[in-house]
Amino acid sequence: MSSTFSAPGLSIPPENESCGISVLAAALDERDSYTDQHCDRVSLLAHGLGERCGLSGAQLEQLALAARFHDVGKIGIRDDVLLHPGRLDEPRMEKMRTHPERGARLFAATGRDDAAAVARLILHHHEAWDGSGYPHGLQGEEIPLEARILTIADGYDALTSRRPYRGPLHTDDALAILNREKNRLVDARLLGEFRGLLRARARGRPAS
Repeated sequence: MSSTFSAPGLSIPPENESCGISVLAAALDERDSYTDQHCDRVSLLAHGLGERCGLSGAQLEQLALAARFHDVGKIGIRDDVLLHPGRLDEPRMEKMRTHPERGARLFAATGRDDAAAVARLILHHHEAWDGSGYPHGLQGEEIPLEARILTIADGYDALTSRRPYRGPLHTDDALAILNREKNRLVDARLLGEFRGLLRARARGRPAS
């Protein structure tokens, strides 16, 4: 009996799509298909926002990879935390907060030339503009620009996706929530660019 297997792809494949990142994508999909699909959508959003912000080709590729694998560290999170059907209590949340560091270590292990640069963005995608984020409590422009872009794309997709404890939010409602997080969680200037990106896409115009 023959069988076929198709590993999940990358909507924005890098110039050098190594075996290591293909394995990471397949492993994440096997562990939690929702997280894998979320990461792919975030990659597309982050790449679009990065283009709008004038990032170079190399920066865009690293951003797209970091976004595609920003949650790969969840492979190491226990089922009772990762697959919990409701909002996480503080003990579970403490475990969940380890995923950026886990993910950075996993991506660094791919051995790619850009592994360290991409791992740095994965590590810092939960930092907050006011310094209240994790794992290092970076503040403002101490946070890499690409990681600040990733924070917005990640937050928007999480809000507009169906979760076990709520349905997907409408775009306007999601943006209203993000707007309340200006200069606390997110960079206000980048959020303005993101709103412009969504308006341009809604009108069918180029994002830049």
